[in-house]
Amino acid sequence: MIRRVPLVLVLGAAAALSLTGCGAHDSTGQISVTVSSNAADRPYEVKVFAATGKLSEHQRVFPGGTADFAGVPLGDVTVRAGDLCPAKATVSDDDVTRVILSTTGC
Repeated sequence: MIRRVPLVLVLGAAAALSLTGCGAHDSTGQISVTVSSNAADRPYEVKVFAATGKLSEHQRVFPGGTADFAGVPLGDVTVRAGDLCPAKATVSDDDVTRVILSTTGC
């Protein structure tokens, strides 16, 4: 019984730390993507790709509209939407990264 007490205390402390997030770091950020109002009058599927090429987030946006994404991996990302010019950006955990997709400047 006496040997079990330290083991129970250690397991309890580990569980408490993991549940409270002590030392945990969320390695994601936020990005806000606006589709230019000069784009064709139809919705665009805005997609955010991580540096690895993996699709991170997607959302449908009309011209002149903005999509806000949270949980985007930190670092370089590429944002694409149909025939609009793709944009590259760097997501950090300090600020919301802002991107505008348009039909010009490709």
